[in-house]
Amino acid sequence: MQDKPYPHTILLTGATGALGSELLSRLLRRYPDSRLVAVVRGKSRQEAEARLAQAVDDPALFAVEGHRIEALPGDVGKPLLGLDEEIASRLAATTGKLFHLAANVRFSASLPESRAGNVDSTRMVLDFSRRCRDANPDNFELHYASTAYVVGDRCGPLREDEINCGQGFWNAYEQSKLEAEELAVAARREMQVTIYRPSQVICLSADGKVRKLFGFLEFMKLACTGKATIKILPARPDVRTDMVPIDYVCDAMAYLSGEPDALGKTFLLAAGRERSLRLDEVIDIAYRVVREHAPDNDEIQKPAYLPPETFDELAHGGIHKSLGGLLGIYQTYLTYDRDFQVEETMARLACGGIVLPPMAEVIRASVQYVVRQHYKQAVMTAA
Repeated sequence: MQDKPYPHTILLTGATGALGSELLSRLLRRYPDSRLVAVVRGKSRQEAEARLAQAVDDPALFAVEGHRIEALPGDVGKPLLGLDEEIASRLAATTGKLFHLAANVRFSASLPESRAGNVDSTRMVLDFSRRCRDANPDNFELHYASTAYVVGDRCGPLREDEINCGQGFWNAYEQSKLEAEELAVAARREMQVTIYRPSQVICLSADGKVRKLFGFLEFMKLACTGKATIKILPARPDVRTDMVPIDYVCDAMAYLSGEPDALGKTFLLAAGRERSLRLDEVIDIAYRVVREHAPDNDEIQKPAYLPPETFDELAHGGIHKSLGGLLGIYQTYLTYDRDFQVEETMARLACGGIVLPPMAEVIRASVQYVVRQHYKQAVMTAA
């Protein structure tokens, strides 16, 4: 632990992930009198520090604020977050805010794997949070990153105060995140727990930079590398898949965490159905970007849409294994709308100057980034 005393410590798990690496700098700006401690997987402090610096990828931030940032090697899936007793006790004594972002976000993971990464780790974080609360009974808050997709297969409208309504789930990730969120909600009887539910987080809105490809951007990479053409999609062209830029989510979390009347509530950080583009609009944007990049490639064509129930037939019909794998993971998201009720949260965020940018511009920027990174001069079909 650093020797310089600070009146307040912010503890962050998942700092090397897509959300955590962007949230870190925003928390430093939001709380200029606090230090930030990140629990990072690693065998040594040096390894943890190196992993954090690589993930954040902002040397200027560390040059200016490095004295306020500390990386501790640990494991959120273990008691005391993998820290030794002395360090854990000293950390708990000063921690006023704990942001739990660490998670297993793989849609293809098994239920035991998802539960280990999401439910079990949340239990360990809650146990550590109780130590922080006991040391700071009037000055401790837990901030938990869930997902809008805890709604599973429920149809909208979907409110922020709803959780387990008997819904089914499309994958183990959704189910395990609901189970973890139920633990966080139950802990509200003991401490302040604020929950954030982002939808699909895709890129930075300004330049489209993507730290981790997700959703339709994985299809884009597959097509851009020339590994597989995408001639057909078992999908509804009018489906609206809710996507948001990562800076919107992180700006919202940092802002709301400092608003006293927001503590202990649940916030949907999603676009909402009316602000989400239809699938055919997303593909039109992607097609135009790729045509701009390779105007002379006559092989570039938009995919045709087939009824979603044809997926099983297609999966056994000789389509590329990688494409079949992506369809297996995301096919339901190409088929069903979710209508997240976001108006109250958006109005609250607007008071802090945080406004969701037009999603057509965000999606175009993300596609341009993927094309620049992955396009090869090969036969390709945009998707």
